[in-house]
Amino acid sequence: MSNLEMRELEFDLLPPNNERDSRSREARIPLRDFITSGIGLGPIPFTKIIKTNTMVHESNRLGTVDGDQLTPAEKLTRTPPLRKALDGIESVARGRGESLIKDVKGLFARINLLDDMIAQAEQNPVMGPNGERLDPAEAQARHDALRDAVADETASGSKKHLIRRQRTKAKEIGLLMIDYPVFLLAMFSLLNVSMRLLFLGDGPTIIMATTAAIFALLGTLLFAYLMRAMGRRHRRFKDADGGVSARGATRHRILVEQILTITITVAAAAVMAMRIVTDGVEAEAPIALTVVLAALFAVLVAVSGYVNYMSEFENGSEEVDRVQHLAVQLARHTASVNSLQTQRSLLIEEAGTKIACLCRILAKAEERAAKIVTTCSAERAITIARSYHGSTATVPAPDLISPTFALVQEQAGQLAAHHATIKWSSRA
Repeated sequence: MSNLEMRELEFDLLPPNNERDSRSREARIPLRDFITSGIGLGPIPFTKIIKTNTMVHESNRLGTVDGDQLTPAEKLTRTPPLRKALDGIESVARGRGESLIKDVKGLFARINLLDDMIAQAEQNPVMGPNGERLDPAEAQARHDALRDAVADETASGSKKHLIRRQRTKAKEIGLLMIDYPVFLLAMFSLLNVSMRLLFLGDGPTIIMATTAAIFALLGTLLFAYLMRAMGRRHRRFKDADGGVSARGATRHRILVEQILTITITVAAAAVMAMRIVTDGVEAEAPIALTVVLAALFAVLVAVSGYVNYMSEFENGSEEVDRVQHLAVQLARHTASVNSLQTQRSLLIEEAGTKIACLCRILAKAEERAAKIVTTCSAERAITIARSYHGSTATVPAPDLISPTFALVQEQAGQLAAHHATIKWSSRA
């Protein structure tokens, strides 16, 4: 074969110009970058020199690199930090995330229970003035009707429904306690209790003195109770002028009770007067002084009984008592419902706080996971490898796909939507 033929054969075996140009332009890492990176001066991370070189050679084999996707070598380089980031968000999801979801669901369960209790409490009957069971609406209607009737009669000049604004029950009963020393001394005289033997500690005398003290106390308290009880009984028959108005047998019964009340009052006053007279005679006090003091204290006892009687008799009427009874029952019913609603509102706010905390925790976990990947040395190695190949495509964001984390995020969204619903319903 001639030299010319040999030259033609060599020319035919040469690769095309574009192949020669592409081979001559193959990316490679400059030697100085190997050296500086090997001693930790960059630009390649010291622990990623070999992987960076692998990605550069892979780019030469694959040609143009799609910026929206990672090459196999790039995926392999990013796998460790990506796994670390996924472990982090899964740890948050299984830890505080699931714990907060459990707490919020528990709060929602309590809210549902309170809803049932509120619905039941709103329908609970209230007790009427005569012990009957009334629906809240019926009790409110009766209360309003009685209230309006009392207001109309009072406005027309009736004195039947006037009440005492200041309660002086304890003072009025205490006024009758001045009878106790007199009743006690009277009982001492009746049972022949010797004061000398009592102070000497004689047993039978102490027993008799104790008996006298008990009977005197019972007599004093019974007198006070009787006066007030009679006043309450007669108040039911009070007319517009403030007097007692009854007919037939009821009128006779009230008359008998009034006579009995007067008799008891006179008897109590007589005991007071007789005791003072007896002590005055024994002390040889002037007769005039003794009589005046006896009359004075007798009148005081009688007036104190009368004051207790009238304090009950003039304090309102039967209608006022019914209005007050219904008002108390309705107030208790309303307070019970309001208490349950307050508890429900507090639970709703607590649930909202926990849901907000859950959302913040998930957002921070996701942000932290993305930062772990995007700031790691593997990410820098991928970027520098692409730069050696001449690619300016942005490295795609890490694909943080975690079924557990996604499920927790979905549940958090559902809880937030349910919370908004029940909060809106409570405002409505």
